[in-house]
Amino acid sequence: MKYIITNVQYNAGVNKNLLQNILLFAKEHEVDNLLTFVQNGSYKNEEIVDERVFKSGFAIIESLRLNSNLKCKDMKILAQQIKPLTGLNKKLSRDYSYILPSAKIRYLSVANTSKYPRVFMTTGNLTKPNYKLHTAQGRKAQEMHQYGFVYVVIDDNKKFRAQQIEATKRGDFHYYTEKYHSGKVYKDKPEALILGDWHTGDTDPKIRKRTIAMIQRMMPKRVVFHDLFNGHSVNPHEQGDLIQELRNEKRKRLSLSKELKLVLKEIKFFANMFPEINFFVAESNHDIFLERYIRDKKFINDPSNFMFICSLIPEILKDKQPTLEIALQAVGDLPTNFTFLKEDKEFRVRGIELAYHGHRGINGSRGSSSSFDRYNLKMITGHTHTPALYENGMCVGTSTKLKLYYTKGASSWMHAHGILYTSGKYALVTLI
Repeated sequence: MKYIITNVQYNAGVNKNLLQNILLFAKEHEVDNLLTFVQNGSYKNEEIVDERVFKSGFAIIESLRLNSNLKCKDMKILAQQIKPLTGLNKKLSRDYSYILPSAKIRYLSVANTSKYPRVFMTTGNLTKPNYKLHTAQGRKAQEMHQYGFVYVVIDDNKKFRAQQIEATKRGDFHYYTEKYHSGKVYKDKPEALILGDWHTGDTDPKIRKRTIAMIQRMMPKRVVFHDLFNGHSVNPHEQGDLIQELRNEKRKRLSLSKELKLVLKEIKFFANMFPEINFFVAESNHDIFLERYIRDKKFINDPSNFMFICSLIPEILKDKQPTLEIALQAVGDLPTNFTFLKEDKEFRVRGIELAYHGHRGINGSRGSSSSFDRYNLKMITGHTHTPALYENGMCVGTSTKLKLYYTKGASSWMHAHGILYTSGKYALVTLI
């Protein structure tokens, strides 16, 4: 079964172009059901729903179970509520993921003790904004109003695929390589595919295979890696841990030059398979493991890496390249379609910052998607391994195995990449 799920406000007119595009999308993808929630308008006595909603085949829902893991549920979130998901993780059953009505498109991964976390996702709106503009909250809600819907594919009683699709104010939107514009569908390459933190050496083979297929299918203009380097050979959190050092010794993971050769092999694989795509490596906290290893003089007592590190120091002192790039150049030639971005170097595409990994927050604090929500800057970041859509950006997930030796207890980690479109809109793609 396939569903389109959106939201309308009472006494609000439909975005006609968006409705036209949604109906075309439904036809192209053979969607079975068109569903909509209804939220409040400006005043409590408003109760009119634009008749075009019904004429187009939409049915109004309040609560609907789509399979054993996914529910649509109207939690009576106010349309003007600035943070629509606040507090819901304490109120909703842990047995389901939820699609919730809101004029804002948000995504929250909620930690769970089972293999996968639960997710809360909101719909975006089919109708134009209807708020009290004489209040500060109403004016903020007007500015934050987002058009869109959730496209859901139910594979069986357990598995589902759900993607939030944001439209422009005009009502146009993208879905992978499809561009829906004024009631017509065109082909359009994404501006960028931003991969969940890669961690070469700990990458999940199934996710790697699916990622390669995704790049082949979409052929984006750019691909961005976060945490391309795992840093298991120089991880400061593992040094002094006898058990983990013995594990790394058994798996032959203590040699830095061997790890760098493994990363270079991965780089050359992608560069050779996709020579027309530009790849970018955002300097990430695991890259900085290497710099920290050198700064703290840890290599002095490490015979397996001592001579190699000494050969890197003259180039590192020039401070012109990321340390990881210098180290990789010492073990082989880097392809020309790979660019390494230093920390604090801006790299914006369609106004969206793509070089910010997410490990650093404001004024030296630790980074988190909740703190990035307060930035006056749109970003797509990584680092947390926990996908999120928030007001000013998006956080991708991970490409590693979901259970590593240090991930104990409840987890919000998910396999998720991000897509940036030519419209400047972006979307999360979760891989289950």
